[in-house]
Amino acid sequence: MKEAIYILFILLCSGCVRHHSNIAFENKSFEDILGDTSLIDKDHVLFLIRMKDCVSCDLLQEGAFRDRKLLQRLSDKYMCVEQCIDLEEDKFVAQLLYEYSFPMIVVFSKRGILEALVIGNRTAKELTLMLDKIEAHRGFVTNTRNRFVLNDTCYVDLIKKTVNAFLALKSEDLGKAKDEIEASIKIQPYFYNLYIGTQIYKELGDTVRFIECTDQALKMNDRFDNLLYNSIKEKIGNPAEELDLVTSISFEKTIHDFGRISSEDSVECSFLFKNNNSFPVIIESIKQSCDCMEIIWDTKPVLPQKIGTVKVIYKPSSKGVFMKALFLTISKSNKIIPLHIKGVVI
Repeated sequence: MKEAIYILFILLCSGCVRHHSNIAFENKSFEDILGDTSLIDKDHVLFLIRMKDCVSCDLLQEGAFRDRKLLQRLSDKYMCVEQCIDLEEDKFVAQLLYEYSFPMIVVFSKRGILEALVIGNRTAKELTLMLDKIEAHRGFVTNTRNRFVLNDTCYVDLIKKTVNAFLALKSEDLGKAKDEIEASIKIQPYFYNLYIGTQIYKELGDTVRFIECTDQALKMNDRFDNLLYNSIKEKIGNPAEELDLVTSISFEKTIHDFGRISSEDSVECSFLFKNNNSFPVIIESIKQSCDCMEIIWDTKPVLPQKIGTVKVIYKPSSKGVFMKALFLTISKSNKIIPLHIKGVVI
């Protein structure tokens, strides 16, 4: 009798192990997975995007993702990836989708086509219905309206082309990257596809389009842009890292933070640079991202080992967070030097 009880106990334990091992959420980046489809052994990739200390995220995993039938179905047909997002780090999927709600369940096909975007804590029944629609090819599945205010077809196409451009840039296929990002921007320009555009045009050496994309991106400055893209805005403003600039011109700083300023006041700052060359240099031109700035700079040559000055006077036009850019062209160099001012108008 005891042996029979022991055997039954072992069988029950084995069943529990199989249940919990039906599905394993991998921890891989979106870029790595869709950049190499050989890593995908299923027809769909499901990303569970959660945030640290997110109660709704915990409830989703404790509730819906403990349903045996749902777990078995996911295990059979989906490559499942879990990503925990830190608010201070890059958030690729959120940045791509222009979403800042958690938890997010995002499903892509093996070819990188967006199939579903579900926000919030859902039940096993709701997720099962979502999978039914995906597998029946009933089009894009979502429970929320996208922030682009596009119809589903255009939204899916926008994300697909942005993904294609990003992956082509990663693989150094610049021709394809350029075609895909231009098609994406044509559907709907937003900060992220414009940012990808700046990187592509930088690699191609297309200075005019680089300036246009950077300028357009930095003008997009609403609440969600500041939540999702602040780290990228800082990256655009880092010339040493992003633009491989000539080391012979060294700026004391490339970003000036005014902090909190009044909407009724004009403020000013100066960017100082040292000419480390053995010959004089001249600031040939300065382009700016908006007419809210007055730019004053040295028009005379800056001699070797001497300091040049670019003065910026900012006149607020509206309240809220701002980040403005100006782009310098220096003689004897085909590089563009970006400088930025930022702050909050109250």
